[in-house]
Amino acid sequence: MMKWWGWGDPQKTFPMEDKPNLWSWVCNILALQDKNKISEPVSREQVILSETNINQEFLSEITSKLEANQIFTSDDERLEHAYGKSYADLFYARKGIIKKAPDIIIYPRSHDDVEFIMKAAQVHNVCVIPFGGGTNIVGGVDPRDQTMTTKGIRCIVSLDMKQMDKVISIDTQSQTAIIQAGALGPILESQLSEKGWSLGHYPDSFEFSTLGGWLATRSAGMQSDAYGKIEDMLVSLKMVTPTGTVITRTTPASSAGPDLNRFIVGSEGILGVITEATMRIHKSPEVKDYRGFLFPSFEKGVEAIKECIDKNWVSSMIRLQDEFESQLAFNMKSPKKGFEALIQKQVKKFLLATGYQKPCIMIVGFEGDLKNTQIISQEAVKILKKHRAFSLGKSVGKTWSKDKFNIPYLRDYMMDYAVMVDVAETAAVWSKLLNVYHKTIEEMKKRFGEEENGTGTGYIGCHISHTYHTGACLYFTYATKQNPNKEMEQYYGYKKLITDTFLKNGATLTHHHAVGYEHSPWMETEVSATGLKALKAVKDVLDPKNICNPGKVLPVEEEMRLGVFGIDAPEAVHQSKSRAKKRSGQVSRNLNENTIS
Repeated sequence: MMKWWGWGDPQKTFPMEDKPNLWSWVCNILALQDKNKISEPVSREQVILSETNINQEFLSEITSKLEANQIFTSDDERLEHAYGKSYADLFYARKGIIKKAPDIIIYPRSHDDVEFIMKAAQVHNVCVIPFGGGTNIVGGVDPRDQTMTTKGIRCIVSLDMKQMDKVISIDTQSQTAIIQAGALGPILESQLSEKGWSLGHYPDSFEFSTLGGWLATRSAGMQSDAYGKIEDMLVSLKMVTPTGTVITRTTPASSAGPDLNRFIVGSEGILGVITEATMRIHKSPEVKDYRGFLFPSFEKGVEAIKECIDKNWVSSMIRLQDEFESQLAFNMKSPKKGFEALIQKQVKKFLLATGYQKPCIMIVGFEGDLKNTQIISQEAVKILKKHRAFSLGKSVGKTWSKDKFNIPYLRDYMMDYAVMVDVAETAAVWSKLLNVYHKTIEEMKKRFGEEENGTGTGYIGCHISHTYHTGACLYFTYATKQNPNKEMEQYYGYKKLITDTFLKNGATLTHHHAVGYEHSPWMETEVSATGLKALKAVKDVLDPKNICNPGKVLPVEEEMRLGVFGIDAPEAVHQSKSRAKKRSGQVSRNLNENTIS
């Protein structure tokens, strides 16, 4: 389980205590005067959910086949499935504002269970939202329903896939594995590694996300340079739609019409529910070699990456941080002491004297068998040094590997201090990449200067996270003080600015975060008006009643017209307080209660 109000393990927080320089640096960059927490999450008891809207005919049908511990309507379960992990999701959750929660939570255990549930949902016109780990940050799992029936608002089901978590079989000769879609990253890798194999897909959300979620959102992992994005690893799959099950064949390649695998991957649950997939796997790496380098500029690092790719000396992972994100990384380190501190001081002097005034960190990883890894790493490092890479050794790589899944916890920490912090990612071809980068930094800094909170300050940093022969992914992180009572207006203002900047300069809407509802207003620009018609036509055929994850991917006309993403924060707070006052006299719930009985 994850925190209902934040990221990750409820027992874990960002390890600020072993980073003594970080918080003072953040406060200086963002002009934070108040060092006390001013915006902590409400307690669980303060969260008031709306009454459930149960379709009794549907509930009776599914209870006739599924076991009682597969079906839940308790407030705790509904709360855990009410939001993903976007900034907007967490802003509302931390204030106890649950705009809409699913009415029923169902945990299928097999493909047959999913087929049964989907048939019942189709008959009774019940909405179904596939739910993997709930890590989506663009509103991909938030309950939304634009369709009214003669009986009123439809019942919404969150279909939590996590009990479908098995590696069903491994074909060692073909190097493939059939895996259930609900397998969380660590569970999946554990089962494969027991037999000496690995999928090798490590997104930032790895600890809490599932194979089905990766496929549904066209996820990218930290080793995608070597193994490809998730769609490149896919061989075949099964997807249950309201009108039947799509099954693609397990073959190495085919020219039998358009590739349905590619069409289904990235569909985000609007066409149906992915239940299992045959995936390409590889032998567990014999060697994992991660190293750090320093470049005098972001441009020099880009040149080095491009030449490595052109000459086919491709690492498993390459991550180039710009000068601003490198500053963040430097301030995350514990200060050296004694002789080490003296050496570090001399190295800094040397670097400053030789042109490293705006140093950029690069982390490079090499994985595989010993012989090939040595050859690739030697040739790649030669190219990096040709472009003035200064070696930081393997300790930097080890530090990055240790902290790589901790960074999302930093957002929770900063939100405690009323900071708006978010990420945005895109991809562009090499000829446009640096222009996209510079224009984005320029536009965002200009917006920081216009902030109504009076500080005129903010932070934006970027790194290249995934590379290709034709271009790369740019991943931006930005933060500024929240504008009180205008938090959502502020957030979506930044969201619109950075997305418009991407598209205006020839980049994609999203490289791996997907669409959800937060990116859907830009889908026509991304795929063209005719392309959007094609997507809608497929949706209409497979899901004629629009029961599958409604309101995602395809733009909603009313929202496009109004330019509104969600209700304004102050109004939402007012509504939440009014509901709480009306129900203040009710007896406290048993927080573990399963109300189905």
